[in-house]
Order: sequence, then C-alpha cells, then structure tokens
Amino acid sequence: GTGKVKGIKTKSGELIDCQFVGLTVGVRPNIDFLKETKLEIDRGILVDEYLATNIPDVYAIGDCVQLRSAPSHRRAIEAVWYVGRMMGETLAKTITGSPTKYQPGYWFNSAKFFDIEYQTYGSVPSVLSDNQGSFYWESTDGKKCIHVVYETGNKKVLGINTFGIRMRHEVWDKWLNQTKTLSYVIENLPEANFDPEFFKRFEPEIQLQYNSEFGENIQISKPTFFQKLFN
Repeated sequence: GTGKVKGIKTKSGELIDCQFVGLTVGVRPNIDFLKETKLEIDRGILVDEYLATNIPDVYAIGDCVQLRSAPSHRRAIEAVWYVGRMMGETLAKTITGSPTKYQPGYWFNSAKFFDIEYQTYGSVPSVLSDNQGSFYWESTDGKKCIHVVYETGNKKVLGINTFGIRMRHEVWDKWLNQTKTLSYVIENLPEANFDPEFFKRFEPEIQLQYNSEFGENIQISKPTFFQKLFN
C-alpha cells in the first residue's frame, strides 16, 4: 500500500474510514526525583486545600500537584496552564498573610487542533449516568458541533463541549453556578458566543433542532444594544 492511514478498527470490529489519526497519551507529574525525600507523594505531590505539603512551610502548585481532596466537579491532578495560574494566585495570598483555600470552580479548558477550536465547560462525561441526558447538534458540513449534558429530572445543565464554536468562559461559569436549565441555555446561546464579528452564527439552527427534539417552541433571545457594544 501507500503507507498512509485509511481507517481505524475498533475493538468491536467496526472499521471507521479516515485520513488522519491523532493520538493523545495524556500527561503525568514528573516526580521520580522526589521518591527518596520526606515529601508525601502518590501520582503527584500531595497537597491540602491550601496547597500545603506534609512538610511545614513547603507548598506545591502546578502540573506536579495532586490534591488530597479534589473540589466538587474537579480532578485531583489537572495539568493545564490555567490551573497553575490559579494555584499561584491562591498561594500568593496565603504566603502574604491571608490563608486562602484553592477553589477553582467549574472545570474548563480550551485548545486548538489545527484549525478546529475545542472547548469544555463543566462536566461532559463520555458515558452518561441514568439521571443524565444529552443534546447534540452538528453543522451540515460536519465541522462544528456542540454537546450539552444535563440532568434529566430538572434539565439542569452540567456542561458543554464545543468544536469550531467559541464560547465565553465567564458566561458559562455563571450559567453553571446558577444551575441554568437546558432550555435557558439554548434560548440564550448568543450571549455565550465568542466567535469574531461577521462569523456565521448557528444559534437559529441549534434552536430549531432543540425545539424539534424536545417539543418546545423557544426563541433565540437577541442581544441587547449594550451586550453588542461590550461583547
């Protein structure tokens, strides 16, 4: 053959045609050099809610850290740049006389794979529990999509994945903290959109599919003059 990728075969035997395969191996704290020290370690350097280690006046932050008790909606190890920044800001308050707990809020991440932007806000598990549902929309060209996970009982949104559509972190953080419902989020999607001016907007298409799937008749809310001015 040509030596080029033409597809992948899953464990179930399904063959998926493709021209490119991207591998993600993840990261892990590089702490082997600390194994013979007095620091308590596991997969990372163990710290409490103040980012303190087991040794007095010794703290750890960033990719090497493993939280002894991770906050709600977060993981014990989170090797992304903004986590290190927030930990640094938190620890600065502690070591300058104002002990402050590390409280990162809801998980979020943003990355770019070639020309495709990817964002996550909140919790979007690959396998849903019995009390969770999801709403998925994809553009006709297959290059943009959103995947929203919610609680089936009260329709409270738990998180969103987006591909090719940029969202505003502060808006999604507010919605998650205020436990907004799926219908509220779909109705107010223009508020969260962070795509550059003159980019095509997909909210009407998303709303039409949502109404069709859920038997509702919500209308996309239009941004106010001041929202347009300051967004």
